[in-house]
Amino acid sequence: MTSTNPGKPLLFIVFLVLSVLASPARCDISVITSPHDTRRYAALELPNRLKVLVISDPITDKAAAALDVFAGSNADPENRPGLAHFLEHMLFLGTRKYPGPDAFQMFIAKHAGEQNAYTGFAHTNYFFDVDARHLREALDRFGQFFIAPIFSDAYADRERSAVDAEFHTKKKNDTWRKMETIKQVMNPRHPFSRFTIGDLETFSDGGDTGETPIRQDLMALYGRYYSANLMALTVLGKEPVEVLAQWVKDVFSAIPDFDAKPPRTAEPMFTSGRLPTHIILRPVQELRQLTLLFPVPAPRPHYKTKPLYYISHIIGHEGKGSLLSLLKERGWAEALSAGIDLDHPDSAAFGVSISLTEKGIEKTDAIVALVFQTIGVMEVRESLFEEISRLADIDFLFQEKSPPMDYVSHLANALHEYPMPEVLRGPLAMDHYDEALIRRYLSALTPDNVLVMVVRPDAEETIEQETIARKTVAEGTITRETVTQGTIARGTTVRGTIDQETTARATSHGSWLDVPRFGARYKQQAIAPDTLHAWWEALAGATVTSRITMPAPNIFIPRDLSLKHVSSPGRPLAMSYRAYSPRGRPARIIHVPGLSVWFRQDTTYGVPRADLYFSVRSQAANDTPRHSVMTRLFVALVRDRLTEFVYPASLAGLDYELYPHIRGLSVRISGYHDKQKLLLTRIVDTLRETEFQAERFQIAKRELIRKLRNVRQRMPYQQALLELRDILLQPHWSPEIHLAALRPVTLSDLHAFLPELFGRISLVALSHGNVHEADALDMVAPLQGRLISDALPTRVPHGSITELAEGTPYLRTITPDHDDSVAIVYFQGQRRGFRELARMALLGQILKTPFFHQLRTEQELGYVVLASTFPILRVPGLLFLVQSPDSHPSALTTRIREFLAGASHRLADMSEAEFARHKSALITRILAREENLGIRSERYWEEIDFGIEGFDSRRRKADAARAITLTEVREMYRTRILGEHKRQLIIHAVGNRHRRQQGNGPQSREGLIDPVQDADLVTEHLVIEDPALFKQGQNTF
Repeated sequence: MTSTNPGKPLLFIVFLVLSVLASPARCDISVITSPHDTRRYAALELPNRLKVLVISDPITDKAAAALDVFAGSNADPENRPGLAHFLEHMLFLGTRKYPGPDAFQMFIAKHAGEQNAYTGFAHTNYFFDVDARHLREALDRFGQFFIAPIFSDAYADRERSAVDAEFHTKKKNDTWRKMETIKQVMNPRHPFSRFTIGDLETFSDGGDTGETPIRQDLMALYGRYYSANLMALTVLGKEPVEVLAQWVKDVFSAIPDFDAKPPRTAEPMFTSGRLPTHIILRPVQELRQLTLLFPVPAPRPHYKTKPLYYISHIIGHEGKGSLLSLLKERGWAEALSAGIDLDHPDSAAFGVSISLTEKGIEKTDAIVALVFQTIGVMEVRESLFEEISRLADIDFLFQEKSPPMDYVSHLANALHEYPMPEVLRGPLAMDHYDEALIRRYLSALTPDNVLVMVVRPDAEETIEQETIARKTVAEGTITRETVTQGTIARGTTVRGTIDQETTARATSHGSWLDVPRFGARYKQQAIAPDTLHAWWEALAGATVTSRITMPAPNIFIPRDLSLKHVSSPGRPLAMSYRAYSPRGRPARIIHVPGLSVWFRQDTTYGVPRADLYFSVRSQAANDTPRHSVMTRLFVALVRDRLTEFVYPASLAGLDYELYPHIRGLSVRISGYHDKQKLLLTRIVDTLRETEFQAERFQIAKRELIRKLRNVRQRMPYQQALLELRDILLQPHWSPEIHLAALRPVTLSDLHAFLPELFGRISLVALSHGNVHEADALDMVAPLQGRLISDALPTRVPHGSITELAEGTPYLRTITPDHDDSVAIVYFQGQRRGFRELARMALLGQILKTPFFHQLRTEQELGYVVLASTFPILRVPGLLFLVQSPDSHPSALTTRIREFLAGASHRLADMSEAEFARHKSALITRILAREENLGIRSERYWEEIDFGIEGFDSRRRKADAARAITLTEVREMYRTRILGEHKRQLIIHAVGNRHRRQQGNGPQSREGLIDPVQDADLVTEHLVIEDPALFKQGQNTF
């Protein structure tokens, strides 16, 4: 421990180890690990300077690998925006050794794997997972991406359409539109200010313009930056680290090292004179948001101190005395977050984002002043830093395993960001308290260094109503230096002059502008001098309110971190836990009318964590649309009331979730077991409170109305999937039906409803993890005493699924407000049961990759292309989906049908050996190791909900899959997918572009049929005009 941090917790000293590995010739770099991490790690650098981390996990059934290139969209040539993203797509489309454009995808899919990639600003990250038995061959195929890709002319031409389609899916995404708007006011010479996705225009071959063909530009970018010295690789497998290291050397040593330099810029993100500024933006969805963005120096060199994390901990706190607590008390805000928004190698930006109420959106200047007041009153305390540091140490010591593919992707990126020995611990390291450094970063959070963005649905109307009335008051001058150097006493009223440049900018509002390509409308304007002056006063402490205070000590920090053994409860964690073999499945420890409690002590993951679920089942919760929305309102109000109390628990690794569902409402508590009873008691007490404030009720109601309206602004494929569920699931109502039921609801109605909601209930609970049976019984005592003591027991049935008639295909058409169109073709199984689930899942396994390759890669129909098994409430189903910027839904449906017809030949020609590989891949997926306690708990909870009391659903589904024959699958496909016994539902989402072509306006959602495009479909299918009426006349599962 260093002298700069004398209070470092003993926990860290005892448990932090430096894992020096046994084979120095192969793996000569030591890696800091947690003593409770059972995996082995080895770090090395190949002769070509490729950084490598290999991870041996003998009990994994999935292997994974990821390679991160330290160049992303910051490497785009100025005349080719999005080229790095396009290059990422191209590497999947064939290599010299494995030339098939779907060769890698097919291999991975046949061996129970997934693969993907992403392009960030400074990183391009490629990753996959696979059945662990096939890692060696997968690595060889993966490595060829970076040794000898083909860059086929034909597939470059096709794939640019896929990237263009991806861009079209994001054009109406508000997160993308906000960031693209911010780019418009940034320094245009900074690479981040550019368009990074790419489209057909940026990937044009140029014609007579003199531009080089796109393939040449792709190869030039690859040749400039895809050098081994800019790459980092992580591999996880079952084999010893020495074997994994040798495999890496065998394959990846062939990547050339041409001493590439990563793309860097000396340009600032915002040049002098661009800040402070104010942007107002009109969103697609109904959003009211306030964002403050402050350029700051890149924080990565200070990863052991994390000054911005300390600052964000205070600004983003949600407990008593916090900024959010005050804003909610005034009815101005619903949520707040703070942290690093942009984190680039050369620069960064710290952001504060606040979700506002309808009242709060009219108070944005006052809210910004409160943000600056929070910054101004912030104390830099070593004791608080030590508390944050202790929690980070605990998280590092007891990190649960994540899915292998996610883990290797994260670590490959981290190899570029942290020294190799620190790659595991670096993201959580807080070793050195540095008050001066924290204050230096605080000094950047000032009114003259801020971009303020206001997002509101009525943006244009608001701006047009504003008048420019500015005043200059001349009594002294307030500057950044006087505030940051502390020369103004807190509580002093400051009056000052604003310099002429600021005044000139403030009097120019400009005109409404369009964000190129995205079509977002925004206006940039300078901040008025009097407003700016008020913010400086708030920062200086002239307008302090005692309601904003520093966070109190966290009462949820766990003290007992031991594992609880049956033979010796409370045994210290330092003693071996591997000898303990707990009971293999939950047992019911309480079974009385109205209450059923399941329990399993489980320390197999070696962490002092536990999960507690309980469900309040009530027929009244969801029997009508009115009761459904009132249940949702009640849940929202309870969450709101709990915020201040539960937020410190979340910081201490103890999370909760409260959510409504088809049978009532449920609570999940997950994390360190030590303080769970304290959290549970408060949650249960709050659930039984029956009086809510009128203002909080109105805010919750307006928020629910906003969310329901925004459903119709989601991506077209998301709306189509929701429509599918709306037709099949019972009880289930559309957003429009919910809105109609919600609008007349009053606070009195809600108060009157609560006795009905809780009057007849049954309670089901699961306690799983590092708890004794006595602990579990103690935990559920508040449930018995507070929730069911006065209630009558009842049985609440499962929801049901609309049964589609055999041989009567159905068609439903909707009209999302988006240019893209969608077609879904869904096939319903004939019955519930594991064999039927396995059959549909096996068909999905066989068809998903060829469907993607044929309709996306070859036919260029769109970016969102999916074939998958699709069970709903355990009723099997098979789904085919395409979203397209160009093709009408009827044309998409035709292409899907053509594929399905052709796939019958694929099945007819399939060998028994290939079928066995697909079956093996499916079984591997079904039986995949549950990587952490939370995943296992979630599966137990689902099995309890469906009455699978043997907790053996995975085994039974795997056994059913083993018994399926190729002949059986062929016959099922012939009769149930192509033939007379199919149960089929088609969903069409007709986008704006195709509605304009048909002469229909964007307002109508119902029954839009194109008499030309849809003529055959109308003849063959029963058109569903009203899902609610349709469901009334159907049988159900």
